[in-house]
Amino acid sequence: MIAALSAAAVAALAPVSVSASAGPVTATLTGIGAAGGHTLTAASSVRLTIAWGGAVAFNRPLRPCRFGCEPGESPDPSAARVATVRVADLDGDGEVEVLVDRSDGFSPCCTLETAILRRDPATGAYGELDRHWGDRYRIDDLDGDRRAELVSGDLRFYQRFASRLVGFQLPVQIVALRGPGLVDVTRAHPGPVRRQARRLARLLAETIAIADGRRPGNRMLARAALRPQLAAYAADERVLGRRSVGDRRVAREVARGRVSAGFRRALMRFLGSMGYR
Repeated sequence: MIAALSAAAVAALAPVSVSASAGPVTATLTGIGAAGGHTLTAASSVRLTIAWGGAVAFNRPLRPCRFGCEPGESPDPSAARVATVRVADLDGDGEVEVLVDRSDGFSPCCTLETAILRRDPATGAYGELDRHWGDRYRIDDLDGDRRAELVSGDLRFYQRFASRLVGFQLPVQIVALRGPGLVDVTRAHPGPVRRQARRLARLLAETIAIADGRRPGNRMLARAALRPQLAAYAADERVLGRRSVGDRRVAREVARGRVSAGFRRALMRFLGSMGYR
């Protein structure tokens, strides 16, 4: 039995690797931990190797993971609780980028970050671009132009008006790889914003029913949850060019005593300062 357990422990600490490929590019994550599919878990000594046309073009650890990625108290800056590698042509230039997502794997928000590795055609060298997301993101070609958009949430709203313990809502934020970096293209793609605004309107109705005692649930928590829901809803409506719709909804909840006038003033100032006009 002891011998079997020792063998299992050694196997658990064995080097593992996962890969993703497209065209001439093969990206491989290696580390000490566990592997499945395109993902390493509870891994240390994580290293990324990118081969282009069979020749190694990148072979080193990524920049240190910053948002809850390191397992335990390990001083290893390359460690990751969850690290996933994939490849995608984000800007439609025919050259695929390598993406490595790293997170703690269990926090509701907001430990997810992505390293985007781009190849310079002139030199063949890869440079790293990092992005800290909300709780998730997706890659999608929203307008069919063969250039991908990355759809997520505006992390600046996280815990701004209430603790995450009552639930959090983030306005839709869409970025795209253009030129040297990621640029915000949310207003050019109203579809996802419109769908979320409708979802938030339904969520607000459900939360208000609990806050008013018409549905079972904790009325105090429901009242607190209204604040981040209203904030995200008002932001989405402004992106859609319907500022008055969101602002009237906030004013109505103030008039009915569900949120305070102080919250409304703080929200209006915040929306303006964040570019939601």
